[in-house]
Amino acid sequence: MKSIATAPITALLPLRCGVQHYAWGEHSEAGRAPLIASLTGVAAQPDQPFAELWIGAHPNLPASVVTPNGAVSLPEFIQHHPRAVLGARGGDTLPFLLKVLTAGTALSIQAHPNKRLAAQLHARSPQHYPDANHKPEIAIALSEFDALCQFRPTAAIRRDLDRWAPLHTFFAGLPAAPAKTWLKAAYARLFQAPAEAMRQLVEAQAAAVGQAGPRTPHDEWFLELARQYPGDRGAISLYFLNLVHLQPGEALFLAADEPHAYLRGAIIECMASSDNVVRAGLTPKFIDVETLLTMLTYRQGGAPRLRPRHRADGSLTFIPPVPEFAVDWWRPRQSERVTARSHDTVSLLLILSGRAELRTPQGAPVLAERGSTWLWPAAIPSLTFTALDADTQVVRARPNTPGQTNNVGATLLKKGADQSPS
Repeated sequence: MKSIATAPITALLPLRCGVQHYAWGEHSEAGRAPLIASLTGVAAQPDQPFAELWIGAHPNLPASVVTPNGAVSLPEFIQHHPRAVLGARGGDTLPFLLKVLTAGTALSIQAHPNKRLAAQLHARSPQHYPDANHKPEIAIALSEFDALCQFRPTAAIRRDLDRWAPLHTFFAGLPAAPAKTWLKAAYARLFQAPAEAMRQLVEAQAAAVGQAGPRTPHDEWFLELARQYPGDRGAISLYFLNLVHLQPGEALFLAADEPHAYLRGAIIECMASSDNVVRAGLTPKFIDVETLLTMLTYRQGGAPRLRPRHRADGSLTFIPPVPEFAVDWWRPRQSERVTARSHDTVSLLLILSGRAELRTPQGAPVLAERGSTWLWPAAIPSLTFTALDADTQVVRARPNTPGQTNNVGATLLKKGADQSPS
């Protein structure tokens, strides 16, 4: 370890990253491997789900840094090079976690705690809440992607509940106003009712919707969730939340204490470095209904989309309203070069497709293949990569610092042009 601790850092460092095989992940289908299996080069068994590729230092599944002297965990590497890796921002670990997430079936109805609540939950139940950090996150669609997020306006919820006799009967008698009072009471009734009563309600509602027409998108997704999770009250919860469909390159921002569930598709996900999830349905995992009901803001309105900043070449920059992270999605044309500054902060890179040549001011150029992941330490002031293929795409996660927010940090250059950093 002495050589790791004392060696200067002059080049990007390759990472080895782990995969979470949660039950809702993508499976092989019609001879096509799951996206994460394809990216990582891992052979997928027919019954093996690939849910999340974790790229970061969270202790639940930290990446390893590949050094000339062997592999070392990313947290340990940072411990020996805190200033060189993290830069002026300081701290003792990465403030963000980057993921590729692929959902074959729906994830749980859930919310992420704010910092104060996260500390309380971690102190009370560390087996269920593994850290004391909050977990705001962005979801950037790689494919067509469906999700539930944040409450719909009360009027829209009530119209849907009143359309169906089983739901109308179950939610009858709640206070009519104000709107937030009704919403809190209705959501509490849904999640606090006995399990057998909810099973019967889900079955009755599925029978009613299955025999009726025309159906709304909420109705169609209700039937799908009732099929995936028979008798689960989370399927009814769908009528309370915004249903949103993303095209590739579109994104959502999920703030703390807001309900959501990812339903289907592939995304780049970036978040504050945390694995805290408060669940209440559509899952066999630990459920904490009372915490969820009390933590929610009950904010109502449209889906919280995050509009990226666009560049002429099609590259996108996603800047959420939190300091821990931002994401650049570079999509240069073949043979173009991207030169970017570190701004004295750490970055993680994922070669999403194609190949790229990576070059730092002092290091030799390296070939970065599709699926490879890289640590860009703050001590390296700039990076230039050349797109070697027509479909080269590079994702960069980094802290959301003022310098990078005001200047997205990338200049596209034709092959053979000046390589001075922007």
